[in-house]
Amino acid sequence: MMQSQIKNKVKALFNKPADMLLYVVFLVAVLKLIDLYTDINEHEDNWNEFKLQHQCELKKTAAGNQQSAWLCDDGKTYYRWRQAVR
Repeated sequence: MMQSQIKNKVKALFNKPADMLLYVVFLVAVLKLIDLYTDINEHEDNWNEFKLQHQCELKKTAAGNQQSAWLCDDGKTYYRWRQAVR
């Protein structure tokens, strides 16, 4: 009984390609958000060590203001609002 209900729902889903497309887009968006959320704390535990090893320097704006962004020798910019020196 349970298998036939599942089969019927799957068949109904494939009969509506627009709904299927929306489900896939929603799933991809959720997976991307999870990826972004888990990647946000990169080097969080050892930031001071990382900053020294990669010769990170605070970026400045054209006006000379310090921003909470660090430019490192690995070519990446890290946005570290907690570690910003004011």
